Amino acid sequence: MNNYSYVSITMQKATATLTKKLLIGNLPDSTNTAAVESLFNVVGRVLSVNMVRNGFAFVEMTSADADKALVQLNGYRFDGRPMTIDEAHPRSLRT
Repeated sequence: MNNYSYVSITMQKATATLTKKLLIGNLPDSTNTAAVESLFNVVGRVLSVNMVRNGFAFVEMTSADADKALVQLNGYRFDGRPMTIDEAHPRSLRT
């Protein structure tokens, strides 16, 4: 006989949702975080908004919602200016 004990192991399915970060361009300089969040909340759940200078912002959403926002809001006139939206990618290291 062996001395192995039977241990029950339960594995939980990962519930983490994949997210995407969008780069939003051509925003008026007067645009604030709340206005961008409000606009993107119409399409889906916004996880974070990071306003950058010179009319740029980053919006993080779930992957599915980010894909919808890219299609629905790219070119949308926000305060009279057509927004540009692209998926943001990490900067590559330069050597």
